[in-house]
Amino acid sequence: MNIFYVLLLGFAVSMDGFVAGVAYGLKKIRMPIGSLSIVGIVAAILTAIAMVCAYGLGKLIDTHLAIALGASLLILLGLWSVFQQYLTKDVTSYEADGEVTARKLTFSLGRLVISIMAKPETADVDKLGVISSLEAVFLGLAVGLDAMVGTFAAALMGRLPLYTPLAIGIIHMVCIAAGCSSTNFVSDDLKKRVPYLPGTLLILLGIIRLG
Repeated sequence: MNIFYVLLLGFAVSMDGFVAGVAYGLKKIRMPIGSLSIVGIVAAILTAIAMVCAYGLGKLIDTHLAIALGASLLILLGLWSVFQQYLTKDVTSYEADGEVTARKLTFSLGRLVISIMAKPETADVDKLGVISSLEAVFLGLAVGLDAMVGTFAAALMGRLPLYTPLAIGIIHMVCIAAGCSSTNFVSDDLKKRVPYLPGTLLILLGIIRLG
């Protein structure tokens, strides 16, 4: 698979990061370069894990079945991305009781990640107006899950270049940074449409691979 496919896949699974960045820009939440780098590293690690798992599974099943399964996963992920706005609208925001500690956040991992997926601004658990290194890890998990599933599906359909995790990690960083700085330039109408773009791209990628 060529670099264009990797870039298209990267942007499709990273647009959640752009949406998160827009949310932070509107809420005046700062994203230091260190925290931004942590999000990219977490996304890259999840992508690498997905590639290894996909190649392992690909050796156990028929090639045509692997391609069909991968394409179906991309389409399902795209549909989930499109309908996620409706399915997560009633998710309650995570609220930490008392002092925010690594242990407390770790025990609340699932709830916190789901909360961030539904409402990215809840990543700022301590309400200090800045995403700390620890909060960036959980943000990376939240925005990296789509990348993990999408990369797993794409890797089932054919070998991805070794630089794919690095590319997707960097694209996540670029999308979040662009979202943070775009709040004064992006129209409200475009902001409403952005959440539907990644799902549409993933569905198209899946259909193309099925064809």
